[in-house]
Amino acid sequence: MTDIESLPVETFLDILKLIDGVTLAKCRSVCKKWKDCIDGTDWLWHEICKNEFKFSSKIAKQKSGSDCDWYHIYKNLKMWSKVMSFERNVREFYKFTLHDKNHALDVNYNILPLRDTRGVVMYDMSTLKYIPVSVPEKNCVKIANNDFATVILLKSGMYIQKTIDNITNMSEAFFEADNFVLAGNNVYFFNNRNVYKCDLSLDNLSSKLIIHCDYDIKDIQYDNNVIHIFTDCAKIVNVYKNKTTEVKPINVPPEWTKQIKYIRAINDKNFVCYSRNLFKIETDKYRHLYLDFPPITALFFYADIVLIGTRQGEILLYRLASQKRAIKPIFEDIATLPGDKFAVQLDVCERKSGPVIVVATFFEIFLIEIDFFPHEKELKKSFPVNKQYMYKRLLRLRDRIALNYS
Repeated sequence: MTDIESLPVETFLDILKLIDGVTLAKCRSVCKKWKDCIDGTDWLWHEICKNEFKFSSKIAKQKSGSDCDWYHIYKNLKMWSKVMSFERNVREFYKFTLHDKNHALDVNYNILPLRDTRGVVMYDMSTLKYIPVSVPEKNCVKIANNDFATVILLKSGMYIQKTIDNITNMSEAFFEADNFVLAGNNVYFFNNRNVYKCDLSLDNLSSKLIIHCDYDIKDIQYDNNVIHIFTDCAKIVNVYKNKTTEVKPINVPPEWTKQIKYIRAINDKNFVCYSRNLFKIETDKYRHLYLDFPPITALFFYADIVLIGTRQGEILLYRLASQKRAIKPIFEDIATLPGDKFAVQLDVCERKSGPVIVVATFFEIFLIEIDFFPHEKELKKSFPVNKQYMYKRLLRLRDRIALNYS
């Protein structure tokens, strides 16, 4: 009979990946050898996250980048079920000089970009410290990073800056674009009704037309080798790897489609669309539709839960699992902003110590910090290698944008 201690490491890991996250965490306490093996194999926690938090873990990783490994992503998402039992610290983080509802850009790769009079300034979400590089362009709409590239969307178009080892290859490009999604080694973007792909693995950057859409496009997403195009007429166009397409309607009464103003989506089966009082949520597990929903000023879709901002300054937690058919929605009160301020944008970034909720108003950025694991807080003295690449790309893009707008 073979003792588990004498199994090859590969076989031991194959066994561990079959168990749940709580059991895997307990296995860390068996002995130092097991703890070192489990802690040193982050893909184990990636598998656990995919099994238990299929979509929210993907969003969390995209937001936190390499600053949070999969083990910490799992721990944080597990603790969201108990979030109301933790103290929530609300504090003002940044004050803007101009009135605007689009001051904060989406948190991406652990970076919070803020748009002010001098352009876009950036903060590291791990330390909440200023990153000494700014994009000198007030009309910046979106910034995305990964290990392969940095992409910046301006009102005039989209800049791409690659991470490259061979400087003779083409490392940057500009395309006319209305919006984009960065997915691994590819950038998918649309301009008017045309959808394109830019392959970052090629030596020279170029765009390839994928499809001409018959409808005006509201948003684009990419998931599991499928491009999902959300249109203004409440139709979803799916483009598959073999270039076949499928058009499906969002399941709401036709007379409501003109009311839909905002969409937050992962794919065509997991999304939320809403306007002032219309609220439609569709996920693999849950479907909710409200015609008379409390007025929403901001929303963050986390797949299993939804954070909602109201005109009264409340930040509410809406758990999909707790909602019952044909009854009023159930909310939990995360926090209330001071004075008459209310959220116009919401975002969440997971840190090793717990999540931070970013709340943008017309004039301020408020942070709601929740310390699930306060002992995990750490002081960083320098950027890790992956952030150094990103930092250099941002510097090059800053210089290119400044040159074009001088």
